Amino acid sequence: MSSRTPQIISIAQARFDAFLKEIFDICESSEDAVTKNLPSHLQTELALYDAVDIAMRRRRNGRTLFARLTTDIVHCIFGMALGLDRDHDPHFPLEELDKNRQQLTRMRQVSFAWNDFLASSPRYWQVINVMSPPQAIAASIERSGSAPLCFYCFADYPQDLPVHLLGELRFHTRVRTIRSDSLNANPLFELLLRDTPALQTLQLLEMSGPLGDLPSIRHLSAQWWQPPSDATWLVGLKELTLSRASEPDMELIRVLSACASLEQLTIVSANQLVMGDLPVTTPPITLAHLRSMRLEFASNASAMVLIRRLITPQCLRRSLQILDAKHLHEYLTDYRRFMSLEGSCTHYPESACIAIKRLYPGADSLDYEMDSRQLGFNNATAVEVRAFLELVQELQDLYKGPSLTVTMDSPSDHAPLLRFLHDQNIQAIVTHCPGGSSSPDILLRVLGPPPRTPGGPNSTIDWPLKSLRVINIYHNSVDLTNFTELVEKNLHKNSKPWLEEIALIGCGFQGMELAEAIERLAAIGVTLSTGQR
Repeated sequence: MSSRTPQIISIAQARFDAFLKEIFDICESSEDAVTKNLPSHLQTELALYDAVDIAMRRRRNGRTLFARLTTDIVHCIFGMALGLDRDHDPHFPLEELDKNRQQLTRMRQVSFAWNDFLASSPRYWQVINVMSPPQAIAASIERSGSAPLCFYCFADYPQDLPVHLLGELRFHTRVRTIRSDSLNANPLFELLLRDTPALQTLQLLEMSGPLGDLPSIRHLSAQWWQPPSDATWLVGLKELTLSRASEPDMELIRVLSACASLEQLTIVSANQLVMGDLPVTTPPITLAHLRSMRLEFASNASAMVLIRRLITPQCLRRSLQILDAKHLHEYLTDYRRFMSLEGSCTHYPESACIAIKRLYPGADSLDYEMDSRQLGFNNATAVEVRAFLELVQELQDLYKGPSLTVTMDSPSDHAPLLRFLHDQNIQAIVTHCPGGSSSPDILLRVLGPPPRTPGGPNSTIDWPLKSLRVINIYHNSVDLTNFTELVEKNLHKNSKPWLEEIALIGCGFQGMELAEAIERLAAIGVTLSTGQR
């Protein structure tokens, strides 16, 4: 700081004070608008002060580290920031797209240099929130130059949509992406969809109006509506997502049959009613290019309407979720076919996992997953659980016995089920017990030797789960004295040389000291830890 800086500040402050006093004196002596009563010399002086203020802020801003970055670095920073926006990526969450736009706006406030760079970039202006003021939308369209446009609406606002404004602007041929989860935006998008030849991505909620010709469409997400089956542009679709309020019907089958180029399919059907079988003469649905599908249906019966007709020879990733598992045993053959590997497959999965979770008393959720395939059932009773375990055994045989991880959250209820999988390649068991609601001792007893038959041979013990290597127990209360004694009794290495590690993660301990328990189990070859490796 220069030795004259205090003197300069003092003089400037005195002049500002005198200037402001004169302004306030005029305001107090007049009831009219301030700008109408200012003498011309004060108006001129006010304008000068404004200019000086802007110049001083620019000068100060120009001395910050941000502003002193070279042009190449600024371009690199904003190039990455704009790239993260993923403007036209149909898989980028709409909420994140909106957050990124807000973040870019805040970045413009860092410095004049940064603001100038963004304001001069057509890519910044190509993403438009249709709930912005009409003037801002018009300005964004104009400043985007020839860049492809992305219109989106993430939330509802009480303002009127600029339908007439957008109808007058000439930009329709540049619209590449339309994404919305707002019903308020539908009138505007219905107007746009009359003439959008370059549109590639469409995501809308409850579309009711007619669709125009969409020759370039590749990604369609329809929530509570579906496209007409006679739309010629269906043949070019690569990705289709349908969230439906009704069961699979003939119109859906026609739509899917028309999607000859489809590579990714998602269908979520929430209706609990079953409409009955379609005509026997209904042709199969062949999707020769499909690579991935995720299906969710209310019941087993409704799922059969579709999956029994699907022919997908190239579909490597597939997932099926059933909300009500009732009568599961009647459809095991269908689900085995759904999960089957292609005939030409020479590589079998190395691992698989089962998850059994208690939803409420008497009802569980069941999941089986391997590599890129998943099968899940909700609201499963004890009968459905038995059918599910039978299906798992078939699939394990089909996949040549991959190593199996079993996860459960109620060992007291689910641990006995492990005996149904005693001949499978179970290598890890994971239990989650929020609040310590289930004792791990029950699990250890299930893993122990079965009761000996009176008069039977004593030399050979048929131990269950001979392949088990790891047990992970989460969030439980463990009596280390009882726990250690049960491990020593039921899982002794000399009698059953397989178990290698037990991890007690986030657990509370009682009984003996942890160090003593670790030492005693180490003596029989079992590593006891309090963290997952």
